Amino acid sequence: MTAKIHPWTRFRVPLMWGLLLWGLSECAHETTLTKADLRLYGDLETGVLPSGSDSLLCVSYNIEYSEKLDQALTDLTSDPRLLNPDILLLQEMDPEGVAFLAERMGMNYFYYPSFIHPHHGRLFGTAVLSPWPLGQPQSIVLPYPNPLTDNHRTALAVDIEIGNRVVRAVSVHMSTLMIDLEDRLEQATIVADSLVSDKGAAIIGGDFNTGTPWEVVVFRRVARKAGFREARFQVERTALGGPLDMVGYHLNLDHIYYRDLDLVAAGVSDDATASDHFPVWSLFRWRK
Repeated sequence: MTAKIHPWTRFRVPLMWGLLLWGLSECAHETTLTKADLRLYGDLETGVLPSGSDSLLCVSYNIEYSEKLDQALTDLTSDPRLLNPDILLLQEMDPEGVAFLAERMGMNYFYYPSFIHPHHGRLFGTAVLSPWPLGQPQSIVLPYPNPLTDNHRTALAVDIEIGNRVVRAVSVHMSTLMIDLEDRLEQATIVADSLVSDKGAAIIGGDFNTGTPWEVVVFRRVARKAGFREARFQVERTALGGPLDMVGYHLNLDHIYYRDLDLVAAGVSDDATASDHFPVWSLFRWRK
C-alpha cells in the first residue's frame, strides 16, 4: 500500500528555505540612529477638508524600502478601491518618501523611524497619513530586537478627526521570523494594549510578517482577545513570495484589524507593482 502524503509536505522544504532567506535579509548591520533622526516627523496643513460621510476607507501599503515612489503613487491612485482614503498606513518608509506621497495626495502625516536600513542607508519606519486633521501621535517601540542587529521595530498611533468623529489609527511593522513567534505575539499584544484606555473606533494595520497560515490564526486570536476583529480579504495573498509562489504557497503578511466600526468590504490590490507587498484596503461604516 502506498502511504498517503499530506498536501502540506510538498510545501514544507521550499517554505522553510524561503522564510529563512527572508529572515536573513534583516541581518546586515544597521547604522545607529542619532538624536536628530529619532524624532517625530510631520506635516499638518489646514485647508479645505473633504466632505464627511458614513463610510471610512483605510489603505495599508508596505512600499519596499520607500523606493519606486512614482509607481507607488500610481498604484494608490489607479485602483478605484484605493482612491481618496481617509487613512493611509505606510511601512518601510523614509521621511522624504512619506512627504512626497503626502504632498501628491493632499494629505497630512506623521512619521516615526525605527532604524537606518543597510539596504540604502536611510531611515526605515512607519507613517500615518490622512486628508483629515491629525493629533496625539504616539510612537510604540516594540520589544525583542533582532538578535543579530539589535534594532527594534516600531508602530505609530495617531488620532484622526473625521468630521465630528475620531478614530485612532496605528501603522505597524512587526518583526520577521528572526524573532520567536511567542515574542512577536507579545509585540502585537503591546500594540493592542496601547489602545485599551482609548474609547471608540480604532484601526491597527500594516505588515505583521505572518509567514505561515498558523501565524495568521494566532495573531487573529490575539486581536480578538484585545477586542479587535480582522478585516478578512477575499484574496489571502498580500505579498510576493518568489520561489514560494512557484510552488503554490502564498504569503499573507499584511492585515487590518478594527474596533467599534462595521466592516463593509475588504481586499487586496494585487495589480500593484511598486513593492514586494500589495496595498490592502478596508471600507467601514461608522457605528451610530
